[in-house]
Amino acid sequence: QFEKAITYYKNAINLRPDYSSAYYGLGLAYMELQKKKEALEAFKQAIRNKPDFASAHYGLGLVYNELERYNESIAAFQQALLLDPDDAQTYYGLGITYEQIGEYNKSIDILKKALHFQPDYGKAFYHLGMNYQMLEKFPEAIENLEKAAHFLPDSADTIYYTIGMIYRKMKNSEDAAIESFKKATQKNPQYADAFFYLGWLYNGKGNYEKTIEAYQEIIRIDPDYTYVYYNLGWAYGELEKYQEAVDAFKEA
Repeated sequence: QFEKAITYYKNAINLRPDYSSAYYGLGLAYMELQKKKEALEAFKQAIRNKPDFASAHYGLGLVYNELERYNESIAAFQQALLLDPDDAQTYYGLGITYEQIGEYNKSIDILKKALHFQPDYGKAFYHLGMNYQMLEKFPEAIENLEKAAHFLPDSADTIYYTIGMIYRKMKNSEDAAIESFKKATQKNPQYADAFFYLGWLYNGKGNYEKTIEAYQEIIRIDPDYTYVYYNLGWAYGELEKYQEAVDAFKEA
């Protein structure tokens, strides 16, 4: 369908060479097909024809980001925001770009602006959380990631897993970590890594029955999962279930 769109836009441009919206549409279609250089040229031509075309500057920012030309990406997004200062998507693009170059505080400020204009912007909450994590501001990271999980239900399993991993870095937060990994497995019952850390944390608390339950879930999902039989063997040993322990170590 994008190939068709390209033909359509090219025909429109042949009829009207200064048709900036057609160049913009062409740029978007090329982006979908991962033809970045062609997309770049199309957005540039849209801007030549209409220098105050905010969406075309935004498109340019996206392409430069994909090409890892981050300074040019930032400049393009900033130009788009001068022309359209209320656009949440552009703030998001700019925020992500700052995150990619390690400017986490700047990224946080910009992503907050995206959320000011679009309070249900799940991806902005997610990246806000990841920035806070990089700055080791763990409570702020968790708060924003929980909002992200609410607004991005299709990604909630991996978000809760990330929250669990953050709790593991915090003192006296084992119970909160367990709850997060549990939520990850409830959202996705095939999430072997989440079951692994669930088992690991239960083991640390001396709750070996729960440890065994978690590790058995992993074996159900992936019988070749590294270390699971070894860890299972130790848990059986703690419960003095020596035959089960021996069997698990044999599997390992």
